[in-house]
Amino acid sequence: MEVISTPKVGFERRNVGITHPIPQALLVDEIASNYPTLQKWLCRQTYSLDEIRVSEKHVRAIRGINFALHRAKKAYIEATSDWLVKTDITRFYPSIYTHSITWAAYGKEKVKGQLKLFEGSLADRLDVLVRACNRNQTVGIPIGPETSRILAEIVSSRIDDDLRHVLTGVALESVDRLQDDWFIGMPTLESSETVLSHVVRAYREYGLDINGSKTSVTRVIQHLEEAWKSEIGAFLSHRSGDLKGARLREFLALTLRLQSENAKQAVTNYALTVLENQAFSKADVEAMESFLLKSAIIAPGSMSRISELLINLEHDTGAVSKKRIGPRFSDLALRSLEKGDLYEALWLVFTLRGLGIAISDEHLLSTAAVTKSSALALTLLDMKSRGLVKAKLPTADWEKQITKESVLTDWNWLLAYEGCRRGWLADPGAVMARPFFAAMNARGVFFYDERRNVRKRTTMAKVRSALRRKFQREVREFLFSVRDVEFDSNY
Repeated sequence: MEVISTPKVGFERRNVGITHPIPQALLVDEIASNYPTLQKWLCRQTYSLDEIRVSEKHVRAIRGINFALHRAKKAYIEATSDWLVKTDITRFYPSIYTHSITWAAYGKEKVKGQLKLFEGSLADRLDVLVRACNRNQTVGIPIGPETSRILAEIVSSRIDDDLRHVLTGVALESVDRLQDDWFIGMPTLESSETVLSHVVRAYREYGLDINGSKTSVTRVIQHLEEAWKSEIGAFLSHRSGDLKGARLREFLALTLRLQSENAKQAVTNYALTVLENQAFSKADVEAMESFLLKSAIIAPGSMSRISELLINLEHDTGAVSKKRIGPRFSDLALRSLEKGDLYEALWLVFTLRGLGIAISDEHLLSTAAVTKSSALALTLLDMKSRGLVKAKLPTADWEKQITKESVLTDWNWLLAYEGCRRGWLADPGAVMARPFFAAMNARGVFFYDERRNVRKRTTMAKVRSALRRKFQREVREFLFSVRDVEFDSNY
């Protein structure tokens, strides 16, 4: 599995995986062939609003999470409770014991008492295949593939079912579970502590521990919403119209101040959501450019949005300073690679590609040569084919790593397949003639699309607007179910 280290909050990071296609394809086939059975396991879900729905209509294979709906339910819980219980699980996906998939499917005590009976069962096969996707490790499932979301929810749904039998006095309307993140409203401190102990015990049965730093039992009156959101909202509602000129500069300065005051909050990411819906003139490019350069440092988790905004800014105005962006992003990409922060490095390099800025930093390219990342190598090979690499790429080093054996076991299968298929790399070992590669190539399967860039700002706005309307409708339906009062369609 190829691992991409992505930023979370503060100094926390998450490892996202690009799994090998052979075990991943077998896992997908096993899930698809037995999906009615998996749906029965998933139907144990009790406390979450997020059903696993697979459709071509979604942005990804599985329907995304409606965060607005969770916010609405949490607000309802706060208004109808005296005490709040909050907790989540420490490193949920990386901590899932793969054998617990079988426990969750058929019942832990039943499986533990008859191990031989469940050998070769559907859940046991899923256990074997997800391990094959993750270096055959029994602890942890890959973060990234949609299959992992299904398997994680099978475990979560069983825990829901276990808790349903002990939380008999707790109304469903008083509990919100967002994957492994719990928010529960209770009438007393004593009942809150009892509920928390039940949640802790239920997860420990499956080898999972709660995150102590994110666990609390508080009075509702002590629970404070994120004040920075209110301040941004007040600024935007004070005067309607586009953000431009002095008003834009005030908004950018406000965002940077609030981010510095709320280091562990996604202030910049929230502001970028606002900026994505704005059209900018050439007069505003310098201010936006400066803000986005600062954002690349203070909000590395938002690099994808920073990239989208910069490339769209250049597309709309043609006024982005490549002289300024090029050296800065090359330097940041090198620093990111040296620290192992691959997510940031990938987006920084991809932004240079999108802006048509050539890379001439030999130190950056030599560091890329020893970085185990097909995604980075393919982006650089793509840039070379466009004349955007002005120094020698380590193609000989990459070609030496590619063998008939390595493409079956190593991260470089993706580099080998796409690099050799496109003629960007030589194929002395004839890996493209190997059965699996040959089968994929004959069917036109590809993983890297050199024709793709970030989406246009107007397209992004339409997609997000449509999704927002759909999610808001679900919020209205939820509020009607708990209040029995119709909402205006503009809510």
